[in-house]
Amino acid sequence: AWPAGAADPDGLSERAAARSAARSEAVRAIRAALDAVRRAEQARDHNRVTLDRALDAQQAAQTAERAAAQVVAAARSEAEASLAAWWREHGSQLPQEIAEPLADALADALAGVGEPEAPTMSVVYSAAVQPRADALRGRQAELRAERGRLETERAETVAERDRIAAEHDDAPPARAGRAADTSAMPGAPLWRLVRFADAVGDAEAAGLEAALEAAGLLDAWITPEAAPVTSGDSLAYLRPGPAAAGPSLADVLVPDVASGEDSPVSAARLTAILRSVATGGDLAAHPAVITRDGRYAQGVQAGAHRKEHAEFIGATARRRRREARIAECEDRLSALDGMLDDLDAQAAQLSDALLVLDAAASALPRTGAITAALQELGRADAVLRATREAADQAQASYDEAVAAVGVTERALHRTAAEHRIAPDAADAVEAAVQRFGTAAKELTAARREEGRQRENVGAAEERLTVAEDEAQAAAAEEASAQLKYAEEQAKLDALHSTLGADAAAVLAQVQEAETALSGAEAEVVTARDAERDAASQAGAATATLNAAREAAFVAAAEERATARDLAPYAQRELLDLLKCPPGLSWPAQEADWAGERLPEAVTAVHAAIGAATRDLAPSENTLKASTTRLTKALDDLQAQLGAAGQDYRPEWDGADGVIVVRIADEQGPLPVGAFAQRIAAARRDQQLLLSDSEQRILEDALLTRLAQQIHDRTVDSRDLIRRMNTEMRSRRMSSGATVGVAWLLADDLDAEQRAVCSLLDADAARLTPDALARMRTHFASQIKNARARWRDRPYRELLADVLDYRTWRQFAFHLVRPDGSEERLTRARHSRLSGGEQSVSLHLPLFAAAHAMLNSAAPHAPRLLALDEAFAGVDDTGRGELLALAAQFDLDLFMTGYDLWAAHASVPAAAHYDLAHSPQQHAVSALLLVWDGSELLADDAGELAAALGSPGTRRVPVAA
Repeated sequence: AWPAGAADPDGLSERAAARSAARSEAVRAIRAALDAVRRAEQARDHNRVTLDRALDAQQAAQTAERAAAQVVAAARSEAEASLAAWWREHGSQLPQEIAEPLADALADALAGVGEPEAPTMSVVYSAAVQPRADALRGRQAELRAERGRLETERAETVAERDRIAAEHDDAPPARAGRAADTSAMPGAPLWRLVRFADAVGDAEAAGLEAALEAAGLLDAWITPEAAPVTSGDSLAYLRPGPAAAGPSLADVLVPDVASGEDSPVSAARLTAILRSVATGGDLAAHPAVITRDGRYAQGVQAGAHRKEHAEFIGATARRRRREARIAECEDRLSALDGMLDDLDAQAAQLSDALLVLDAAASALPRTGAITAALQELGRADAVLRATREAADQAQASYDEAVAAVGVTERALHRTAAEHRIAPDAADAVEAAVQRFGTAAKELTAARREEGRQRENVGAAEERLTVAEDEAQAAAAEEASAQLKYAEEQAKLDALHSTLGADAAAVLAQVQEAETALSGAEAEVVTARDAERDAASQAGAATATLNAAREAAFVAAAEERATARDLAPYAQRELLDLLKCPPGLSWPAQEADWAGERLPEAVTAVHAAIGAATRDLAPSENTLKASTTRLTKALDDLQAQLGAAGQDYRPEWDGADGVIVVRIADEQGPLPVGAFAQRIAAARRDQQLLLSDSEQRILEDALLTRLAQQIHDRTVDSRDLIRRMNTEMRSRRMSSGATVGVAWLLADDLDAEQRAVCSLLDADAARLTPDALARMRTHFASQIKNARARWRDRPYRELLADVLDYRTWRQFAFHLVRPDGSEERLTRARHSRLSGGEQSVSLHLPLFAAAHAMLNSAAPHAPRLLALDEAFAGVDDTGRGELLALAAQFDLDLFMTGYDLWAAHASVPAAAHYDLAHSPQQHAVSALLLVWDGSELLADDAGELAAALGSPGTRRVPVAA
């Protein structure tokens, strides 16, 4: 036992704590070493499992790599067999000059499938047959132009024949001086007013008409009355002159005019004119002489003319002339029809030849299996390399883990030796240390408790002493109080004896006063209790009122929330389905919900829905049955719309508790009821308009029109690209090389797309019903896939994308060496060119395309091409070559750029504005420099700009 007041005389607590801490530290070190050993062993085991998995994965990867290699070999063998079959089927149909080099080129292309920058068989085939195809298409263009010319000539000939047959082409050819419009003039030409006399033979009639035509009398105008010849009147007139002394035209020509007012010229005036022209053999006998053998004389003019037959004078002559000319037109039409048939035959042969080339291109063996197998082989190789690396890494990790286990075990033994504790006894030592520490703590606590109890005993003894002193003082006070009480009692008794009855009355009054006072105090207490009860009741009533108000507010909020939940049921489609009265609406603005009462529109909707559903009593079973029927109906609707083939997309949403079904088509989503009405109306219209066969005929007609349009645009594009290719090959770089361009089918097209492209290469008139059906099926499938891929795009845009023939083909460029050899110009090949060749090869297609397009403009139109930051990164030599190229194409360039000068010998003329910015003056100045082909002239004095026609306004401030 410790003496009173002693804390820890022997220092047992400190020694126990130090010994316990030392042992605990040793145990922790041993345990840490054991944990390190266990973690190292776990890591070793985990790495062993990882190594086994990596080895298994490596084995599987090796197996997959061998299988992929076998698939590649099989795919190559199958492709070689397909190429051999293709060659047997199509090789004999190809021209000899194409077939011989093509066989080796296709074999090399097939062998090079999978190699980087290796050309595909389609590219090789296209490069081989492209010149032949271009030649055929060029010949087709020539035939189309020739056919257009012949069709125009044939139409003109048909029009001429119809005009002759309609007797609208009897007049002789117009002579100079006969340009006046005679449609509204009175009178008629001579040939229309006369006929030959019956005694005149055919030979004499031919001579007379030939002389009249040569002399200018045949189509001369005869007016009903004499009229002066005015200046500017481009017409020749006949008028009566001196009558001939001998025979005259009146003896051989007879007036052929109607009598009366309908006659354009009177017979008397016409006879007088005819008698003014002699028909004798002497040309000098009269001022105007016409002989029967075709001679004529007019004043100082004399001459002769001959014709086989009379053509204009007399209905018989005119009819004979018409028949001869119609026969001539028929002969010319027969010849033109023969030429057109021959052109059609040649065009058909060219189309067949192109179809053979396209069919061979479409039937080329596909190398997709080889490419896919090579890709799979590449992936297998990558997986094998990855698994090998993973296996090597796992082996290294396992070795490291084994080494780490050895290191941690040695560290454990070293720690155990340092602390003289066996690793197996670490738990026992730790338990002993814990027990020792616990015992030491208990002993220390017991000693501290003993000291506190000793202090409590001393304090209790002190309190006992004080209590004894207080008890003695209280006894003394009690004795003094007893003495004082005895004295007071004695005084009271003496007072009673002295006062007597008066004292009793006073005491009674005192007693009553005390009683009244006690009652008043009791009433005060009762009143205070009543006041507290009233205050408590008032507080309870206030709390009840507040709770009622809060409940009313909550109820109103819930009522509004419930009313707002009624919004999905206020849709017009649902109200119509419930047969609610029209005119119901739902508040469209938040301001309509202001106020304590619900909007009247909401109350009306609720009352209408309540009235419509008053007789309904749904149960759980009926709700389940309704849900089942609705689900089945939606499935049936989706199936029927999918089977319609019109890309109708049903959509429904039940997020608001009401399942609303809408049908989306090219016009957007519509409620199912409105959609059904529109479909019913469309069906009625369709039944009135078209039957199935009529619809098919209409679709074929539209598809034929579409195919013809695509064919024409494709042909025009080919012609444009052929012209580009010709222009590009005719312009060479300084090294002698040049670049050619071709327009080939895209590599990503499938077999069906290639087949449709082949069909569209032919004229639409040659398409068979099977071809139209195949095209219809293909485009319908493409449109359906596009609708499924882009559901939100308008139908017009989808149709434009599907029918965009430009995406079906791609441009292919070829580098043409000076010796004529060609190779595909790929990115890798382009990167190996010199800097100048790279620039020229990039700008040459641009210049050629602009040149080909601008050739369709008028000769005086500007050939403008704008280049921003022109020739950036190109040295001066390359710029000179590019400018020479632009000059060869006769292009007008508008260029901007830093340090850009067009002062090259190949440039005939250029205007250059050099701009300078002044930050201090906040202005930009411009200096004009003109290159005239040999010298650069600066506009220092402003005279050069004026000479070029500049108004000079840029030098005048805006404020002025």
